[in-house]
Amino acid sequence: MTQPNTYWLFNDTENDGANTGNASGGAGDASSNWVVMDLENDALAWCSDQQTDGDALSGTRYPVVIPDLGSNEAEKTFIKDNSAAEYAQVPLAGTSAGGPSGGDNQYVFAIYFDGATAGVPYLEAWDDDTHATATNNFLGGGTPADSSIRAITTTNASPGSATWAGTPLAGTDSRIELATAALTAAKNLYFNIKQLVTNGTHTPGSSTALVLTLRYLYS
Repeated sequence: MTQPNTYWLFNDTENDGANTGNASGGAGDASSNWVVMDLENDALAWCSDQQTDGDALSGTRYPVVIPDLGSNEAEKTFIKDNSAAEYAQVPLAGTSAGGPSGGDNQYVFAIYFDGATAGVPYLEAWDDDTHATATNNFLGGGTPADSSIRAITTTNASPGSATWAGTPLAGTDSRIELATAALTAAKNLYFNIKQLVTNGTHTPGSSTALVLTLRYLYS
């Protein structure tokens, strides 16, 4: 078994349809439009409703507001497309609590494997690409359950609720399985993700070099 090639993609439409094309082209069927991410230059960004698709990266950034009490879900999820120098929205990301199009959506983010694996693939979050710590404020300050990043696997079905809770992501202590078993052939694995900021837990103005990590075995 050789190491499979992997491609990270996002659905840039409001049509909840699977990626039916090959990952290198990002092709989808008539009900979807999947874009391959540039893992060297692109990044995730969570913003308030004031941010719009196509806004220039050099322009104003509208951050998520931390509420006076309780928690607040980021209204919009974007890919910071550095090659186009703009914010590209992922309309179906998150839940209906955040909006504008979040909810019980299955086909939001995908990771395409072009071959088999020797174990179940996991999605994790770390402070940086050394994968040594997951303790910054953004990821719960050392308490994984307080991480502001929540994800849910949707490979085999939608979340089942428009207000899905998800699993906090922080290192290997709190992560999600993207499949129920090792992959035996090429396959798209799907997930949805959101940011949930909480008063008293997350610091206003804090920033991070958050790294989402795909962990899997091959032989």
